[in-house]
Amino acid sequence: MPSEDTQSHKLKQVLVVYNPASGTVGDFDRRLGAMVRKFAEEKGYVVNARPITQNMTSAQMLAPIMGPFELVVAVGGDGTVGFVLGAVAESGLKIPVGIVPFGTGNLLARTLKICSGKHNEDPLDSAMDTIMHGETISLDLGKMNDRWFTIDAGTGPIADAITKPVKEHKTKFRLLAYGWPLLKSVTHRPLRYELMIDDGEKIDVEASGIFITNSSEMGIGAEGIEHLSDGVLDLLVMNPRTVVDYYRLLARFFKWFILNQDSGHVPYLLRKVKKVHIKMVPKQVSRSPLHRFARKLRDFLSGQTHIPKIRMEAETMIDGEPCGTTPCTVEIVPSAVLIRVPRAPASAIVK
Repeated sequence: MPSEDTQSHKLKQVLVVYNPASGTVGDFDRRLGAMVRKFAEEKGYVVNARPITQNMTSAQMLAPIMGPFELVVAVGGDGTVGFVLGAVAESGLKIPVGIVPFGTGNLLARTLKICSGKHNEDPLDSAMDTIMHGETISLDLGKMNDRWFTIDAGTGPIADAITKPVKEHKTKFRLLAYGWPLLKSVTHRPLRYELMIDDGEKIDVEASGIFITNSSEMGIGAEGIEHLSDGVLDLLVMNPRTVVDYYRLLARFFKWFILNQDSGHVPYLLRKVKKVHIKMVPKQVSRSPLHRFARKLRDFLSGQTHIPKIRMEAETMIDGEPCGTTPCTVEIVPSAVLIRVPRAPASAIVK
């Protein structure tokens, strides 16, 4: 008669990892029940649900209960998905990861065509269909100072603004929650950086935002998902100095987020890289007339005069969350994880 340990290893198990603080998970018990039924009825899976807790390690998240998992499912926004994918990559497990996008932007899920990003969309059915009947492909991941990311790493006032909205505002206003922090970023002068690219090319730049993304330009203009597995990153250096410059940036992102269109014009420096080292140069950059006006307006409205200081380092972020300061090294890790995507004839299926 087979032992209890032998029987447990025969169980088909799926690990569902979710973020209880995710802005749009709402009524998770009902949603989890629907997922459990679908996994059990269609695939015979036993489901283990595990919430992400503060200071949880990759090993703790992936710890088996009754033998190894055959599938991991990340339920939440880009931060949750990034944490799960990074944990699986760090562990070296070659098991597919599925995504149920219940976040604010869901940028990776949108790029993978798991959801459309439309307002009030409930992506559960389409996400589960992808997990159950989709294809498995290899996905590149990025790393910044040994921290994994799926969408982007960044630095500069614009990148810093993306980390500012609180959970309540993201839940209520979704992408509009980023509007005020981004407007406030105009009051900050650009910073000076030294970039060391790939095999030693060095360039000095002034920038209000530097982004290094895995998905082509964070998804803008991307027709397929092949960018996510091409072994390179996109380096975007943004240095808007006038109202027109900011308008072009906003127009490009608006057409992408709202209309799912590519504006064609790229209003920033764009390079393909495999690795880039970023160091801030502690030297003040002159403000444009727009930056000076925005700063004076902020001082007037706040009733305070802000005295500029020479900064020695700049804050950095990954996937919209604060992540230390410069200097930092960002690099691509090819084929880091396996991920489930909607079935399409052109997709590369991993046998």
